[in-house]
Order: sequence, then structure tokens, then C-alpha cells
Amino acid sequence: MKRSCKRLLALVLSALVMLPSAAFAADSEVEQEQKDGVTVKFTQTSSFTVDPEEASAFIQPNEKQDFKITLDEGRRLDKITFTVKGSLPEQQEEVTLDSTHLEATAKDVTIQMNAWPERSRSFVLTVSAGAISGLMDAGISCQSTFEDYNMRIHEETGNARVNGNEGSKVARGKKISLSAVPEDGYRLNSLIIQYGTIKETLTAGNANWNGLNVTWNAEGESTVSGELYADLDVQVVVEEIPIVYKLTVNVSDGLVLERPSSSVTSVGQGYTSEVRVSTRPGYIISDFTVAYGKSYASWATGQTFLTMGNDRVQVHENADEVWFFLPEMYVDTAVTFASTYDQNNIPIETEEGSRINIDTNCGDTVARGDDVEFYVSTTSDRYSVEKITLTIGNSSSSVKPSAGEIRVNNKNYEIEDLGGGEYVVYVGNVTEPVKLYATSSSSGSVSRPTLTISSSSRMTITKSVSSSRIDAGDDVIFYFTPDRNYQIDEITVKIGDNSRTVGAEKTSIRVGSTTYQMSRNSNGVVSLYLTNINENVTVSGRAYYSTDSVAPTNTIRLNTSTRSAFMNGYSDGTFRPENYMTRAEAVVMLYRMCTVNIENDYTTSVYRDVPLGMWCTQEVNAFARAGIIDQTTYFYPDQYITRGELTEMLYRLSGSPSVSSSATRFSDVSGTSNSNAIRYATSAGWINGYPDGTFRPYAYIARSEVATMMTRVLNRSSGGGGISYKDVPYTYWAYRYIQLASSYI
Repeated sequence: MKRSCKRLLALVLSALVMLPSAAFAADSEVEQEQKDGVTVKFTQTSSFTVDPEEASAFIQPNEKQDFKITLDEGRRLDKITFTVKGSLPEQQEEVTLDSTHLEATAKDVTIQMNAWPERSRSFVLTVSAGAISGLMDAGISCQSTFEDYNMRIHEETGNARVNGNEGSKVARGKKISLSAVPEDGYRLNSLIIQYGTIKETLTAGNANWNGLNVTWNAEGESTVSGELYADLDVQVVVEEIPIVYKLTVNVSDGLVLERPSSSVTSVGQGYTSEVRVSTRPGYIISDFTVAYGKSYASWATGQTFLTMGNDRVQVHENADEVWFFLPEMYVDTAVTFASTYDQNNIPIETEEGSRINIDTNCGDTVARGDDVEFYVSTTSDRYSVEKITLTIGNSSSSVKPSAGEIRVNNKNYEIEDLGGGEYVVYVGNVTEPVKLYATSSSSGSVSRPTLTISSSSRMTITKSVSSSRIDAGDDVIFYFTPDRNYQIDEITVKIGDNSRTVGAEKTSIRVGSTTYQMSRNSNGVVSLYLTNINENVTVSGRAYYSTDSVAPTNTIRLNTSTRSAFMNGYSDGTFRPENYMTRAEAVVMLYRMCTVNIENDYTTSVYRDVPLGMWCTQEVNAFARAGIIDQTTYFYPDQYITRGELTEMLYRLSGSPSVSSSATRFSDVSGTSNSNAIRYATSAGWINGYPDGTFRPYAYIARSEVATMMTRVLNRSSGGGGISYKDVPYTYWAYRYIQLASSYI
């Protein structure tokens, strides 16, 4: 028993001895967790508040914390002092923030303001701890001074009530509200506000003006409110609300109101107004009445004055106009003019619809009882008269011209077909105004379509027929022949009302609903085949100069030692050897085989039709800036490249070497812009001419020909096994060249 008690006592004592060690270990872990960092405290907080409100904050290395500071009303911030202390006195550093220095660092701890509180009471301080070692203390002190401002609102005439003046001084940052209410019969004209050194006149609308909220109510209460951060003076300007009366002027058919500009207008009390009315052809002013308040006055043609109460108003009248000045207005007034026909000048009017022409056998007017003939036709033989509308007095009727007559007011009027799409409408014994209106419709074809060649520079356009007209349904061929050193870029064809422009490399052009064939031969001549023509035709074209004035810069050179494949097949397992290659495809292919020593500009594009972001922009721009291709307005990336153009690029990529005088000459190359390049390429064995002694520089080059030419330029003769295409059999003439072009060798 004793032995057991002794053993139990030993265990208890052992546990008691261990307790302080465990507690000490826990304290040590806390200290270990906080051995690196900075404790931030704010001092002298009697003139501002801090959010968060904790007495201090601990910031670990490479972390930061924001503090929102709000100054008390009346306080202007002068500066902020930031002090950082280490464990030793000599490890203390102090920095200052002010209106010109919003960031500073002390002992690898940075303090930063989001903005200086010039017209605000609040701002944010951000304290960031760097990779500090050990514990540091940081103190922040915001020094400020008391400041107040003068404020007043006033109106000099006594025609508005003002509110909000609180005395001579207002503490900085205090919220204020000034208001003004015009007296009855007055309205707010403007607010002249001077806020510190800023002075401006506000005239209408609600606005946030320099931190103050201005609400505008012309005849009610207007206010200026917000926190005050400078002297404020608001002068209220009011004006008397004018009394206005409504003036209404009504005119009957055949009359035109000249003054005032609107049939209903407002006239200020005590002001006069001019009333002026003119007549249309065939009408006269018979009389007018003036209703002012509950009184009336009247005038008839021939009178020289009008009596309105105690006022004698002079009235002016001539052949086509009547005018007078109303006396000073103190009531709403209405003037009503009446008209009648001038029996010696009854109006005759025409209104022409689209592509309609109408002539008459008379002028704008006729005498009562006269007869009128209207001649109606279209302005183009591709259109016909669709409908005729005849109006006599206030009645009208519409018919197709083939009806032969038109009935208006129970009377029939004859429509005669003169042939050739022209009609005449007979209106006899005119007693009321007459108006004729006609519309047209497309007739679909013309009997003799015209052929027009628009002027096009740097080319000659001819046609297969000598006449400028053909019979409907005939065929015609147009030939576009470029001048020397030029190539056809595009052609434009207009047939009837339909027009289309396509590149000269195209094999067809669709105009309206019909497709027509095109071709271009080795001399660059484009042929356009138009068949079954039933409408007028107009053609034009555009050419570009093909000689480059910019010499290659040698900043891009062909790398003939490259072993990479430079052509690929398609996803369906074909190579499509007879397909043509576009200009963009050629540039991208060559660029990938070049050594480039040029700093490309990725912010602008050389050509209008190769915009930034296009799949080939980088390569095309680089070639242009290196002088490999011409810097013209357009590049035409989707146009097929010709034999001469590809040869010229390779020649320039090789440094434009000199050409031997004994080099092969071709009958169709002499004098062209690519002659040196073609002669060099053939002498170097890159490409051959044709048995007839031509090179055909303007002919498009097929993918198989490109593969052949490039393998010769790169001097590839071995390797390239294992590549095959469904459409390139072993017996195909360029089979080996296509293998070499598609393989890494």
C-alpha cells in the first residue's frame, strides 16, 4: 500500500513539473509566429478617426493593410509623419507625407496615400511591409490645423427668398445647403458662384459642380449643397416671367404663310408681330379676319386698312402678297386668310415620280375654259409608265395608261398612247386647279442596249463589236489591255441597275442574277464575255504600276540551307497540284524560309487591304519594308500570284544580283518590270520558259510549279521520302519535287 502511494505521488509531481514547460512552449510558438513583422499604431487621434478602430495592427512581411482616415470637421491636413523603429535606438527612421509626396519608405516599410484630401475629409493610407526581419514598431501621426470659410447666398433685387446663411464662418468639411426661391412672377435666370478661386455662371440643369451639388428649378427652389472646402459666394439672378399671348395664323389652299414662320407662335405682352401671306400661282387672297380676345375685324381685297378697336392698321397688298403689323398684343389673337381661284390664272401642276418626265402645252397657269395636254414618258427605255393620277379641284383618280381614259368628278378624260412608251392626257375646259402625277416600273429590257466604256487610266478597253449599241439578246466581249509596266487590278461591270467589281484574277463575275465568264492571258489582257444582253452595259477597270521604285534592303534574305518543309498538303490527303497560289500564300511561304534582320512595326499596316490582325499581316509588312514587294496602296492578298511576280520576289530575296548579258531572252519579257529577275532565274536554272520562246510572266503559277521552282532554288535533290498525296501519283511530272517540298530533308 505504501509503495503504491509513493508511486502515485511521483507521477503527480512529474506532471506538475511538466506544466510550466508546456505553457512556456506555447508562448514560444506565439513569439515564433510573430518574430517578423511590424506593429502599426496611430498617435494624436483627437482630430481624426481611423477605420479599422483597433488600437494597433500587426502586418507580416510582404503583406499590407489599408486604413481609412476621416478628419474632423474644420481640420485641414498639413502632413503625416511615419516613424519605424527596430529593436535598437539607432534602428529608427522617420519619413513625411505631404500634398506633393504621397508615398515614402522607412526601414523597408512603405506608407502610401490614395490622394491628398484637398476637397475631402477622408483618405486611405496603405502600409506595406517588405521582406523585413525581426519585430518593428511603426507610428503614424496626422498633423492638421483648424480652418473655416466665409459663405453667403444673396439676391440683389429682393425678388427671391434665400436661405442657408449661417453666419460669417463655416468649419472646413461641414455640410452646407443654400437655397433660393423666386417670388411670384419671377424665375431663376442664373447662379453666379465663386468657390475659392473658381468663378462660373450656371444657367440651367442639375450638376455636380466642383464637388458641390447644384439642383435647378427655374420657378421653384434651387439649391447648392455639399461639404465646404473654400470660401463660397452664391449670387442669385432672377428675371421677371414675361407674359405672352398666342398668335394663330390659318391660311387656305393656294396660300403660303411667310410671317410668322409658324402658324402658332407666342408674342410677348405689348409686342407687335408682322403677318405676311403670299399666293401660289392661280390663287388670290379674297379676305381675312382677325379675332382678338372677344373682338373681330375683317379685311377684303382692295382695302388699305383694318380697324382693330382704337387702332387703325395699315394693310399692304400687291399681286401675290398681303402683309400688315398687328398692334401691341394684350390678348390671344387669330388671323384667318381665305383664297379663291384667279380665273385668269388657274394653276396647272405636275409631279414626276421616279424616272418619269411630264411636259405640258401650257405654263403654270391657264385661263378659265382653256384646254391642257399632259405628255407623260419615262427617262429611260428600260422603264415604262406604270400609273397616272389626275386631280381636278379636290377630287382625284388613278389608272394604268393602257386604260385609255381616266374619270374624275363624273367626267372622262382621254389618255392617248403615242407609241414608244409615251402618253398624252387631255383635260379640256379647265375651271379648277389641275394636277397630274405619274409613276414608272422596270420594263426588264431595252430593244437596243448601249455599250459604254468608262475612262480608265493605264489601260485600253476595247470590245468585239464596233457599234455602241447591240440588239437585245446579243453577245459582246470586252478586252482590258494594260499599258506597258502595268497590270490590271480589277474590273467593274454595270448591267442595268446592277453593278459588280472583281479582281482581274477571277474567272467569272456575277452581275445581278447572271454569271459571266472572264479570263486573263499571259500578256495580262483580261477578257470579259457578256452573253444575252438585254440591258445597257458600262465597263471600267483599274491598273497598277508594277515596277518597284524601292530597292531591296537586304534585311531579309533567302536561307538556301533550310531543311524544313515549305509546302503542305490539305486535310483530305490531297496536294491539289494544279491549284494556283495566292499572293499572300506566296509571301508567307517565302518568309518562313528567310533569315530576317528587320525590326517589324506591329502598330501600322502598309496596305489598306492587309489590316492589322490578318493572318498574313506580319509577313507582308516585313517584305514591304524590306523592299521585297512594292509599297503601293493595295496588296491584293487573295489575287493569284503570277510567274513574273514570284520570280521577282525570289530575285530580290537573293540580293538582286547582276544579270549576264548572255542570259536567255524571251519575246514577251523585254521591257517588263520583271525582265532582270526572269533572265537571272532562267540562267540559274530556277524556272524555264516555253517552247514557243515565251515566258508568260502574267500567267498564274500552279502549286506544282511552285514546288518545282523552290526545290531548284534551294538546290534540293535528295531525301524527302515517305510523303504521298492521293492526287499526286508516282507518274505525275512533279511527283519528286512535291515530295522534296513537303518533307524535312
